[in-house]
Amino acid sequence: MWSQPVGVQVLAFLAALGTPTYAQRDYYFTFGSSALVTESLDPLISPGSKSAHVHSVIGGSAFSASMDFGSTQTSKCTSVDIIPDKSNYWMPNLYFRGKDGKFTRVPEASPKHKVYYKYGGNGNTPDLERSEFPQGFRMMAGNTNLRSDDGSFGSAGNQLNWQCHSRDNQRATGFPKGFTSCTGGYVGGLAATMRFPSCWNGQDFNKDAPMAHMAYPVNRVGLAGCPVGFNKTRFPEVMIEYWLDVSQFDGQYGADEVPWVLSNGDPTGYGFHMDFLNGWEPGVLAKAMKTCNAGNTGFNLADPLCFGPGSIQDGKAKEACKIPPSVTEDIGATNALNQLPGCNPIQSGPALATKAANCGDGGNVKSPSAVPDPVSSKVSATTQAPIVPTTATTSGRIVQTTRSSQPIKPTTSGAANPAPTGSASGQSPPSVNSTSGVWKAAGCYLDALNPRSLGNQAEWWGQQITSSNCVEHCDSKGAKVAGTENGGQCFCGNELVNSASHPGQCTSKCVGDASEICGGPAHLSIYTLDGTVSVTKRSTHHRHIRHFKAAL
Repeated sequence: MWSQPVGVQVLAFLAALGTPTYAQRDYYFTFGSSALVTESLDPLISPGSKSAHVHSVIGGSAFSASMDFGSTQTSKCTSVDIIPDKSNYWMPNLYFRGKDGKFTRVPEASPKHKVYYKYGGNGNTPDLERSEFPQGFRMMAGNTNLRSDDGSFGSAGNQLNWQCHSRDNQRATGFPKGFTSCTGGYVGGLAATMRFPSCWNGQDFNKDAPMAHMAYPVNRVGLAGCPVGFNKTRFPEVMIEYWLDVSQFDGQYGADEVPWVLSNGDPTGYGFHMDFLNGWEPGVLAKAMKTCNAGNTGFNLADPLCFGPGSIQDGKAKEACKIPPSVTEDIGATNALNQLPGCNPIQSGPALATKAANCGDGGNVKSPSAVPDPVSSKVSATTQAPIVPTTATTSGRIVQTTRSSQPIKPTTSGAANPAPTGSASGQSPPSVNSTSGVWKAAGCYLDALNPRSLGNQAEWWGQQITSSNCVEHCDSKGAKVAGTENGGQCFCGNELVNSASHPGQCTSKCVGDASEICGGPAHLSIYTLDGTVSVTKRSTHHRHIRHFKAAL
């Protein structure tokens, strides 16, 4: 599933076992990758010099401290499945802090970096207002200085999720707790998941304000789904799962401990972030977005509907695509470190982290000529290529489906049902009046995601959702349980499956009314007519391949 041949084998194996896979054809595709290099470079934030902390880098072999679109196209190989994607993607490394205070680099776990591109419209159709990334385009997701949830993760489409893939599947916005091993599930390991914004204002990247040119959408479909001022162009939503093998540390920490530290000195997980520099061969992505509805089925991406023959490489080829580091420093690849590489003292927050001084950077960048070059990978950029926007056309293959994709309907007055009198600011309303009677808050519950705990009778996001109008909508559908999640998602169903009560985890403000709470990341604010809910347990021996489908 993480490269196409493996995906077909995995799905066939699961089918033979009678295991639910929840595979689905829709207008998105996924691909796997291998690490290209691990080093302290960041051509977006620290062009031409060593970066502040260590990154895990995937993509085209031309990655270097200074680069532009032209540089990416000189790549002689790429560490991702899709050969025409010579982009680079990078994120901070993870370290384990032992009881002796030393830091050990955590290696990647299969599938290492799983990348999703999503561009679907309503009703299993392509969103024909999506555009491929222009030449020279760059963007970031997340904030390296965050040490607590600043509220941004609850906005529509913007979600950071850490998950220990064990039998209990502990997850949180920052590093989760409550486990001593991330094994025992169908797929083991610790993984971070983050989405990039997809709405663009037409301006270039500014390293002093790296998020200023981009915004997260407020609606699933089209340019109209982008915030005002950021509706010049809408790109595909890109999400990356960063998988880490923490098995070597089993038994070295307690269930109430968080021994993980990001390479930027973050022991909370909130400072996780990702960078992207476009290197797609022009026209390839635009063409694929019109017809490629591979979804997570293991559909062969070399099919003409997607990227065509010769466009997908096998696992051995992507694993072989490596470049030597151009930064001379000890990153702890084979040994424990007394301190994190660079100048990254531990800063626990909750205030924003600040730049440390007088601790040395611990490394130097080699000049391109000094770097061994088995794939001619280190190319110095001259000037930044101009950003040239491209727009998808309005032709495309349409596949009909019966899955509902309507927006939440407003009340007859045209406005959302207000929170009941007496509900405090920033709280889930204790009760909501609806046609069938008074629905009552039943508490905050985990959303298992794979499949979702509340089912998919309604699965909408990005509208002006509140807990109040979600309840009203679910009541109109005849559902017995209503739930809001992550600030802007509404789900309806008749039972809650593989969930558990998690008081205090529902803290996301509703997109439609910031005085109301609409669940939290992977957590549901639940409502029923009698204010109680029971949980049904079912087998979940399958991966959370529906995660990306579930939100913007």
